[in-house]
Amino acid sequence: MKPTPESDRSDTADQLLDAALDQFTRHGYAKTTMSDIATAAGLSRTSLYKHYQAKDAVFADLSQRMNERVVEAVTSAATAPGGPAERLANVVHARIGWVYDLLNRGPFGHELINEKNQICGGHILATNDRFQSLLARLITGITGQRDAAPATARVITAALNGVLEVATSREQAEADVSCLRDLLVSGLERPSDRPRG
Repeated sequence: MKPTPESDRSDTADQLLDAALDQFTRHGYAKTTMSDIATAAGLSRTSLYKHYQAKDAVFADLSQRMNERVVEAVTSAATAPGGPAERLANVVHARIGWVYDLLNRGPFGHELINEKNQICGGHILATNDRFQSLLARLITGITGQRDAAPATARVITAALNGVLEVATSREQAEADVSCLRDLLVSGLERPSDRPRG
């Protein structure tokens, strides 16, 4: 089995990514320097440059690590015990747990969410595709209607992304996502006379 980037990453690289996250959330992406990251990691700039040649490469790897952890959390939530509606609710929160963490870490959490979306667009699109496929399966389990599930999954993903774009605090994000989740679950569980798909 081929090792994943997460399992193949060195301890030093993880140390650098942890330090980078700390510096980005304290000072913002634009004001954080490579020297700041090296100092926060307790390493020399030479050591840092052995792993990363530029700040955007550090940020891209940090974002990739976040994506990997989100995929793990979502997969775990989707396969946990419980009915489809309960798993859907858990999957929604697992999908955006990293946003809660960033918004709670420091004054630049919201900026980092936007920066992540700009720098790592390809990774985000791939993660969204996987998330939508998983949602579609859960939605089919709730509604029994496979044809409408992919469109519903796209709408849910777009709604979550919209909620997160405007969130300025962890509390606001959690409240808005909980509201969206409750709306989704009650709407999906309620039989409808409206034609689907």
